[in-house]
Amino acid sequence: RVGDSVELRMVSQGGLKAEKQELEKIRGVVLGIVKRGLGSSLILRDVVYGLPIERRIPFYSPMIKEAKILERNFIFKGKKKVKRSKLYYFRDRN
Repeated sequence: RVGDSVELRMVSQGGLKAEKQELEKIRGVVLGIVKRGLGSSLILRDVVYGLPIERRIPFYSPMIKEAKILERNFIFKGKKKVKRSKLYYFRDRN
């Protein structure tokens, strides 16, 4: 859901048919979900070394090996419900 903190494990390099697949952990807050059938994706935001990074990750990508919800309602620390479908205003906050 939007506002949750999630962790994804994805194949980072070499593709799916490589002999040795290296998995990469991606953590972030879900800013929005784009619903377009098989083209559905989510927008993740994280701060790495002081730089904000946003990634658009397809739901049905074969590169995703595992998805885990770390914390629900991460933005409001679980105190109140997120009432927006897209949290683009979160980009301007620190």
